[in-house]
Amino acid sequence: MVQLSSILLPLPALAPAYYPAPVPPASLASAAPPSARFSPPGAQRFDQEIFEELAKQKNYNALAKIAEKDKTQFKIFKRLKWKGQLYQINESIRVNFQDSLRIGIIKRITSIKSFVDNQELPLLQLNWYYSKMDLDSQWERYMKCFSEYELFLTEISDFIFIGQIIDKVKVLSLNEYDSFLDDDISGQNRLFFMRCTYNGDKKSINPNPNELEKVCFCDMPQNPDLVYIFCESCKKWLHMDCVHLTEDEAKNIEEYICVQCNK
Repeated sequence: MVQLSSILLPLPALAPAYYPAPVPPASLASAAPPSARFSPPGAQRFDQEIFEELAKQKNYNALAKIAEKDKTQFKIFKRLKWKGQLYQINESIRVNFQDSLRIGIIKRITSIKSFVDNQELPLLQLNWYYSKMDLDSQWERYMKCFSEYELFLTEISDFIFIGQIIDKVKVLSLNEYDSFLDDDISGQNRLFFMRCTYNGDKKSINPNPNELEKVCFCDMPQNPDLVYIFCESCKKWLHMDCVHLTEDEAKNIEEYICVQCNK
């Protein structure tokens, strides 16, 4: 059972509308109905039967939509401790969906909420990351330059229960990712990078791949998954397949000069 008093830390400053009204002294509590003790006049309390049914169905988006009709229905928090792990807003997590063919969908935490009347069900609002396999087919020509560990933050948002969290992951910039792998490649399955966002409605990538820093003769953005060789003449990093070399052949070359520089 989740104890919110010990695992959720409230934000230091929030608009009063996001918090329930103070409970009156015990001497007055019996004279006032529950709605008067927790809600402003005219607010409708959350129907417990509906709550339990939606929770049983794991329909967390529906729960959140109902609660958002009355901001006093839930509290907002900045961080959450679950199974000994602290999760915070803007951190990224891997999420398990039983009704999904994909296991381990990665999302970014945008808010943490719990219902005033049922604090055993803290919800996380998340923005989805896409992988290159989720992109529209118009970006097929760039698949070579997109990494298996590259993510694209989208505007798609939904809610989950904390029990759906698999683990926490790191989403870095490309430069940070390169440096991290140079130092330690262990735990790479929890390490990702992002350099673009993706708009699902417009099917657009921002910035456009054409605007990213290019490498090689093929003039494509860098993919850290691939092996490159450095030309000492033109000072370019080149794809091994673009210069028709194998890794074994490259290991025997002390100073490489590319074909174009040798012309």
